Amino acid sequence: MVAGEHMDNPWEYVRQDLWFLITHWWDVIKFLLDNSIFGIRFNYSKEIKGGCDELDISELRNWSSMLFQLWCFFNTITTILLYPIREMRLAEEDCREPLIHTEEHDGERWFMLNGVMVNKNWLNENCKRLEHRFNKGVTGILNSSYGIIWDTAETILMRSFDDESIPVRWASWNIFQALKDKNIKKVILVAHSEGCVIANLVIKKLYWELSYSEKDAYEEDLLSKLEVYTFANIAREFINPKGLIKCIEHYANEEDLIAKMGVLHEVENPRFHGKIFVNKNARGHLFNRYYSLDPENYMYVKRPDACLISDCEKGENAQKPTFLYRSASA
Repeated sequence: MVAGEHMDNPWEYVRQDLWFLITHWWDVIKFLLDNSIFGIRFNYSKEIKGGCDELDISELRNWSSMLFQLWCFFNTITTILLYPIREMRLAEEDCREPLIHTEEHDGERWFMLNGVMVNKNWLNENCKRLEHRFNKGVTGILNSSYGIIWDTAETILMRSFDDESIPVRWASWNIFQALKDKNIKKVILVAHSEGCVIANLVIKKLYWELSYSEKDAYEEDLLSKLEVYTFANIAREFINPKGLIKCIEHYANEEDLIAKMGVLHEVENPRFHGKIFVNKNARGHLFNRYYSLDPENYMYVKRPDACLISDCEKGENAQKPTFLYRSASA
């Protein structure tokens, strides 16, 4: 899986993913139970979150989001047929604006890329959770949901074909503006689920832009201002070009089907860069409900040296989850 040796037929990657889902049918059933209304009975992170859990039935907006997912499921064929039209109507104004504004004081910009089965409401709650935990304003880049079936198909196609979707363009543009802003010293990108596939493509696109079209105006080392932190990463690879990105960390629940297809399957893949931390025996996929932001819940996973090439993977704190040890005032 080194340079030039990973360019297999992308349809073979699709076949592998479908076969994985078929042979892990019990994990698929658990995934559907955990991340639906039935999941209110299962374990979840009980820390104070700021944003509400996706399955909190006391929230009317959550009912609206869950009914939307149910509607998409029963209208999958219509959703697929109308997919191009709906995508054409998307506008960057759908991005979620930060609710707090501290960036002008500390020179940081934060972005969030959501995963499968997330609409504007749940993206807003995901961002509110990060804002509450870290006291930073978070811009949400909406990765629109079209229901569990099409979201799954879209994820498989995107990670197999490196498909450049609309959120890839929007995230690349917004992050590029932050990177070239001399007043901003650090750019934080947090991604969840399918958003991690998008994040990998964003990194590639930014590197291409800095290496080629903007070479005379900007330098590749602008990427050194970027830090990337993922949860339930389902990407097939995660590239840190030339080790320019200062820090990459991946967090996964051990029993999360999406993490099993992605980050937990790629532990020894030298094209999957960054530190990996696993929450042992934890299940569930939804970001607010199931993913802890407590560093004490995660165990470091030892990886081959070829996978660890950024600055935060060296030194005495290399095995600590840099992101989750940030204080709200950091």
